[in-house]
Amino acid sequence: MSRVVVPRALVAAMTSIHGARGAGWCARLPAVVTSRARSWGVVLGEPFDATYHWVAPGRRGSAEVVLKVGIANDEGDLVREAGVLAAWDGAGAVRLLEVSVSADSVALLLERVRPGTDLTGLPDDEAFPLLGRVGRALHSGGTARPPLAVEPAALADLRTGHPLLPPSVTSAAADRLDALLASATAPVLCHGDLHHGNVLVGADGPVAIDPRGVWAEPALDVSVAMLNPLGTLPRDAAALAALLERRLALLCPAMRVDVDRGRAWTAVYAVVSAVWAAQDGLGIEEESLAVAAVLG
Repeated sequence: MSRVVVPRALVAAMTSIHGARGAGWCARLPAVVTSRARSWGVVLGEPFDATYHWVAPGRRGSAEVVLKVGIANDEGDLVREAGVLAAWDGAGAVRLLEVSVSADSVALLLERVRPGTDLTGLPDDEAFPLLGRVGRALHSGGTARPPLAVEPAALADLRTGHPLLPPSVTSAAADRLDALLASATAPVLCHGDLHHGNVLVGADGPVAIDPRGVWAEPALDVSVAMLNPLGTLPRDAAALAALLERRLALLCPAMRVDVDRGRAWTAVYAVVSAVWAAQDGLGIEEESLAVAAVLG
């Protein structure tokens, strides 16, 4: 690739989130990408259609790789991702090859997964056992705790809630989270955002990408998958309850997680998701509240 292309969606997202700093970062991004590619000996292809990071395939010698560049932020998202991937060292997750951190940008060089299709097109009977298999592999590795790993109680302030959401719902979720944390099994390094789009099928089986990195009991990784893929949850309460129970039966044994713990974490995460959506100006996330109500 002779010229670094910055996708319009990335410019729009960075400007919306970070204002003038985000727009300026996008303007400097071609130089950052060019410098990293040269330093790591990577020949890049056209970028993927990503929204929050600049991501493109490439080659380093005979190896296929992916370069991922993001803006440096106070949350340290990509720095944490790098630490989590380094801790797993390819056990159930894509392998981290290089990392570079500056005041303005974070760049990761990753192995490329082939064929690299995600699980969104698979039926539940196929997708959820694969998600469980990946989660089990992740929880078995990564015994070192990355310094920036998130505590589950820090995912969202459920006690404060949000004006758009019923206080009774967020308060009940906070109580449930407190009970889960008080009775939790030994913590492991969880993905924290394990869903169909974040698992790619490789030559040696499925692997995870884009970890959030949460230090929690394994059942936490049941929760996000249960609400995905987006748009697949029925509106009818009885049908929703039946679907959730079927997914729990497919996912929890494959991840070696107790079904009741998986159900409880899903109920909590559904409210966390609703709080995040409200905070991001997306209004009331009815699907997530419906899940919380059915599992409550």
